[in-house]
Amino acid sequence: MKNIITLLLCLSSMLVKAQFPIVDIASDYNSDQIVENCYLKDVTNSFAPYVGTWQWCSGADTLTIEMAKYTMVYDTLGLPPHYYRDVLVGKYRYVKDGYEVINTLNYPITNTNIFSAHPVYTGSLVPIFGGRYRNDDYAGLFFEDYLKDKSESMKLVLQLTQVGEPSKVQLILENSEHWALGAAEHRDPEFTIPNYVILTKQ
Repeated sequence: MKNIITLLLCLSSMLVKAQFPIVDIASDYNSDQIVENCYLKDVTNSFAPYVGTWQWCSGADTLTIEMAKYTMVYDTLGLPPHYYRDVLVGKYRYVKDGYEVINTLNYPITNTNIFSAHPVYTGSLVPIFGGRYRNDDYAGLFFEDYLKDKSESMKLVLQLTQVGEPSKVQLILENSEHWALGAAEHRDPEFTIPNYVILTKQ
């Protein structure tokens, strides 16, 4: 009986593996490996250094970013194939001259609402979304600037620190080219939150 149970466990394990081919998210995978229902997984735990609460302060100005890792989120954005993936998701709060400009820290995020529209800022997704892909030495993310009504590229670049010092990242926000039919101007190039600042892990 014990052998039968062991055999059944092995078979079910193999079936699960066959249903969800695992692709290391930090490897140099190619598009042929991304098939329906595969799992783009953070096998080496490369997201770990970015998870936590980060803060930048300058006088009465404070930027707080909270990053969390969500595992096996089903990605239905875009065209097939649709697949599971591990993702970094973040929220932020910015205080300028002692006054709160924006605060998304209270927005409840779960595996099931990551790709849903934000309840207040309709047409937008979660505040910060992405991961550490292939062999990049930074976290590549999308930043939803709700007050400027735009979604742009964001990087969190780990900084070298001395032994015993808290971890630090540099925040880099970058505008992409915006083309809209009939639009006379590009979107506002500025961001609601500070750019090119160093945040310290709390």
